[in-house]
Amino acid sequence: IPQCPLSVPGLTWEFKDGRDQAIMAIPTRDMCYLECLNTAGCAGATWQLNDIAEGICFLFKEIEEYQPCHFCESAKAPLPVNDVCNAPEDKILDIQDTKNELDCIDRCARKSGECQFYSYFGEESILPNKCMLFKSCEDVTNAEGCPDIHSGEIQCFMPPQCSDYKILDHFTRKDTFRQFHLCDTNDNIENIASPDWDEDGWYRVKGEAGSYIPAYEVPFQSCGTVHSGYLKDTHPVMHGETKNATVCFTDADEPCAFEKEIQITRCAGFFVYKLEEPGKCDARYCTSDHPTQQITSDNE
Repeated sequence: IPQCPLSVPGLTWEFKDGRDQAIMAIPTRDMCYLECLNTAGCAGATWQLNDIAEGICFLFKEIEEYQPCHFCESAKAPLPVNDVCNAPEDKILDIQDTKNELDCIDRCARKSGECQFYSYFGEESILPNKCMLFKSCEDVTNAEGCPDIHSGEIQCFMPPQCSDYKILDHFTRKDTFRQFHLCDTNDNIENIASPDWDEDGWYRVKGEAGSYIPAYEVPFQSCGTVHSGYLKDTHPVMHGETKNATVCFTDADEPCAFEKEIQITRCAGFFVYKLEEPGKCDARYCTSDHPTQQITSDNE
């Protein structure tokens, strides 16, 4: 699983005639991304499935705000590095055989977040089809006279909600907390409204609240509320992946008395949750230090 996702489905950028380029009959996503790598000034590419044209490849000179698209997937081009990365031995992660530059970039993305830079040696180079992976590229070697060498810094592609979210961080949210009757409500109700709730939207769990909405049953009257909310589903596995999920809210007789549909995105090192107010007081989304295992507390 890449620590640094190179592409994202369902998003693209604004296409401008005269600046950007559309290439017809490109049958695969990878072929589209290779077109971008081989086109001077390409900042990003979107491949869109199209029954008539087999597939359309959009090459962008500038990438700014995201916008939605159907049956599409997009990737950013690496930031170019002139010449060849010249790094000390402890900064070289690996030297591998590879089939093309895109394969070299993908290998860098799969190096558990360690790899930041690469140098790909093409078929006409001194080291045909070799891929060098680096932690950093603080210095370069002049490659003049050595053709077909391509170096760059890979660009992670995370959905917008991975950088634009609200925070749930109040200690009373923890699944081990048994006091108070607070509520995730959009109404400003004194002594009842959760202090860290800020209307519907994308949220990250941080600080004293832990890191997750738990994916296990949480007892009635936990998390500083009456109806405790926990995930009925698992978290997404792929970095950059967004999935639909269901939150169950407990009552005295039922572990899942009522439900709320949410979305979860896996970002680089954390999750964000698209939450709406539960619609009942006292009800609240629980949080925890672990996604699938409850940790007991003295506050019982």
